[in-house]
Amino acid sequence: MIVEQYGVRYLRIQEKDLELIRYWRNQPYIRSTMQFREYITPEMQKNWFDRINNKYNYYFIIEHEGKQIGLINCKDTEPETRIAEGGIFIWEQIYWGSPVPVFAALTMLEAVFEIFKSGDCSVATILKENTRALNFNKILGYEITGENEAGDCYKLTLTKEKYLSHLPKIKKAAAIFSKGQSEMKIFAEAGPLLADEINEFLVRGTRGEGK
Repeated sequence: MIVEQYGVRYLRIQEKDLELIRYWRNQPYIRSTMQFREYITPEMQKNWFDRINNKYNYYFIIEHEGKQIGLINCKDTEPETRIAEGGIFIWEQIYWGSPVPVFAALTMLEAVFEIFKSGDCSVATILKENTRALNFNKILGYEITGENEAGDCYKLTLTKEKYLSHLPKIKKAAAIFSKGQSEMKIFAEAGPLLADEINEFLVRGTRGEGK
């Protein structure tokens, strides 16, 4: 599955990508921002992939101008609750503070709330000391709604209603900044690793094509 929007490509991860992701995820400047801070071994990475390689979890490598720069995800999506948890990390530090992470978040949220209509609420869990991530999510309209059990992370929430009222201006600015490349293109084939809403969308052939 490949998604394109705002001049950025998102490639759903495959087993061949695991060592790349593991390398960057283990970098100290990335690990220090995560809840799980232990060194990740190849076996741990493979076990993780086996757990998340299903229709309830969507992890994408972010690619800009042919360079793979980070990872974005929408995980633990459950049809019953219609709540999913989002996350992003950019390993190429030159992109920190650039529009690209915002583009990535906007694409993920638009897919969940507008294209596939698969969720009513997006949540995030962020370390209290990670002010960069907290400020980033607040710009997108997320609000602090609690803490985790350990008390070292904030729980943030973005409802569909808040998304629809808060994001139009940001999406308009993103479309202008990306020189009109705001149409989302989806290249995928229906199958068991995709949610029912996505499969139905692909069968209709609304946009994009099989890939």
